[in-house]
Amino acid sequence: MASGDNNRNPAAKGPTVSPGVPRSVLEVQGLARKEAIALWQESIGVLYDVRLRKTLDERFHFHADAFHFGDLVLTSYKCVAQSFDRSRARIGRDGLDHFTLQICLQGSHGRRDSTSDDQAGPGDLLVADLAQSQATGTSDFDSLNLTVPRRLLAPLLKAPDEQNLRLITGKAPLTALLRNHLQSLYQAAPNIGSGDAEAVVRPTLELAAAAINAAVSEENAAAVRLALTNGMRHYVDDHLVDQDLSAETVAAYFRISTRKLYYLFESHGGFSSYVREARLRRCRAEITDPEHRHESIADIAERYGFNHRKSFIRAFRRSFDVTPREMRALAAEGRRSFFEHGEGRNMWHWIRELR
Repeated sequence: MASGDNNRNPAAKGPTVSPGVPRSVLEVQGLARKEAIALWQESIGVLYDVRLRKTLDERFHFHADAFHFGDLVLTSYKCVAQSFDRSRARIGRDGLDHFTLQICLQGSHGRRDSTSDDQAGPGDLLVADLAQSQATGTSDFDSLNLTVPRRLLAPLLKAPDEQNLRLITGKAPLTALLRNHLQSLYQAAPNIGSGDAEAVVRPTLELAAAAINAAVSEENAAAVRLALTNGMRHYVDDHLVDQDLSAETVAAYFRISTRKLYYLFESHGGFSSYVREARLRRCRAEITDPEHRHESIADIAERYGFNHRKSFIRAFRRSFDVTPREMRALAAEGRRSFFEHGEGRNMWHWIRELR
């Protein structure tokens, strides 16, 4: 959720270029405990008064990795147990009028005066209204946070002023769709261009509204279909080595008909085509990965179901214009490069500037 100054702290990394989507990372690993806590409190203190819940915990860690999608900020956030307070005085000082939608991935988070049954656990959604007071606590936890200006999300909600610290179960189908969508968006963010970054904002907002409203309206039905498709694509990408991966197994997992699955994959050339191309891309990734250089190309291809050498080479060449062997040779030349972003902006600046 925060980034420090590159010159001030070698563990705090400034925004970097990831084609078109600004990125900001804070990692305090390697710092002395006292210095790490000071950096954490200074960084997150832009929005909250925070304190550790385990004052003698020597395992202090804090990691935040954020992407700025113009009108949205998406952050992967990990920390030891802590307390958050956002008072009326602080709200008056900073004037922030945003919602933060927190998907809990590990641990728990919720009101400090609530029982354990009222705490958001893995998979659940916790809605925070930054224009209202908050007093919450967490265990050691990981989360994925989406911060959105009120002006964009409130018009889509049934009761926008009644959402603060609302817990929405992760078992709800629309919450699961939102969770899958945000996880897929976070994973894809390093490779998203600026034009595509702008294009995902509206569908993400509409899906978030559907999850909070617990209903699909005519206006956000398209976003829900998009999220469902993205969720299935994410599932497919996670099961590419499974030899029994099929339209039937995916449809059964998402509790939809195979007919609907085929319809949703039409824009991707059909389900079978999508799986085939995804497996080819995974083969390309492993063929060019130094960690897989000890493996033969044939072994990599066979792992993803390409058992016939000549047909694999033909399919690979059709997709990438080079043979697998040529691709491995090109990768060995080290053609990739990375550049630092020179703007000096970080995730806290982005959140404060959302309007």
